[in-house]
Amino acid sequence: MGHAVRVFAGPLIALRAFERISRHARVYALTPDAPVFVVPFTEDLEDDVQQLHGTGDWLQTGPRLSTGTMAFADRASQGASLGYLETEYFGGIGEQSAVLWQNGVLTLGPLSMSNDSSGAVGRRPRSLWPVNAVLRGLGVRSAGHDDEFDALGLGAYRSLAAIAERAQLIGRQD
Repeated sequence: MGHAVRVFAGPLIALRAFERISRHARVYALTPDAPVFVVPFTEDLEDDVQQLHGTGDWLQTGPRLSTGTMAFADRASQGASLGYLETEYFGGIGEQSAVLWQNGVLTLGPLSMSNDSSGAVGRRPRSLWPVNAVLRGLGVRSAGHDDEFDALGLGAYRSLAAIAERAQLIGRQD
């Protein structure tokens, strides 16, 4: 079973910045009581961000982001917090990456961690996993859940297509 998502997460004020620059941006709540919302970072949305803000250089390691996208996220986080979450797993083997911006400043990351057949991630406390660390920075708490990843509801959505099909779409503000 796999899990492959690329999303920006945060409060609506930060995520609306994506809607302002792209007709492809969609904001979703993953659970009815979602502590933060997500915007799937689809190829179309990524193209729109890069067309308006440039590609820049691609990060050599960690998340699949360009410096142009990182600069846009800086601006989108003005007055709020914004996280980028990326997973790529199949059969428990893969990696995750995450980045956190707060009030226009990169505050955590880019973080990345791999899990190979030796179970490297499994030996590390879940609280130290990149996605969980960034979600805590966004105010997500694990109370009553295995971790912040599950508290947000990401475990129920293994792909961007699953988010688009089953998560609650939050109306656009254009």
